[in-house]
Amino acid sequence: GNELVEPGETPGPGQIRDSNRFSLLAALQEAGAETVWDGHGPDDEDALREVLLERIAESDVVITSGGVSMGDLDLIKPILSDIAEVHFRRLCMKPGKPFNFATVGTTLIFSLPGNPVSALVGFEVFLRPALRALQGAAEIDRPRVNVMVDHVVRPSDRIEYQRAVVRFDQSDQLVATTTGVQASSRLASLIGANALVTVPAGTEALPGGSRFEALLMGPLRSHDDRRDTT
Repeated sequence: GNELVEPGETPGPGQIRDSNRFSLLAALQEAGAETVWDGHGPDDEDALREVLLERIAESDVVITSGGVSMGDLDLIKPILSDIAEVHFRRLCMKPGKPFNFATVGTTLIFSLPGNPVSALVGFEVFLRPALRALQGAAEIDRPRVNVMVDHVVRPSDRIEYQRAVVRFDQSDQLVATTTGVQASSRLASLIGANALVTVPAGTEALPGGSRFEALLMGPLRSHDDRRDTT
């Protein structure tokens, strides 16, 4: 979108710094993918269509971020309706409800939300295993472990992937500590996180000591590792 500016530039009115491109590039590199192009798409439907068609022609997988919600300039959705077979547009999950998956021939198109956390969580849960499978990797999925939370968990009406730090306690149990406010726009909730705690949909708050499955994104911490997580 035209509202994005490079890191280091001062955003003007209605502008924001581009964080998704760089965080997704790092995630792609870690997943073993080769990136052939990265850049901004314009807020013009015809020009953006041409950019997408060029990328589709040269790529096995096309990944976009933003433009899949309900705004007047969310152009990815109508363009994909014209040029691709759209398999789904939304997911019953939090964060990351707007999420398009489409195909053009053998090219896969994943359209992630624009919110930074939503984009990275969607990448971890869906894109990373898909990319690993396409590479024929021996290890496709991240490890999943059973953890005890040390804080109150408040479920939502959708399955939720909450960012957390998982460490061994003094009795060698795996304990998960929240990284703070879990808003989808709060990129800081991913800083220091080594896990996504999977919280099923529900209506009742769950006390500390409750157990959940967690998807590990990084090494487990030791009980005396108290790096700031907020």
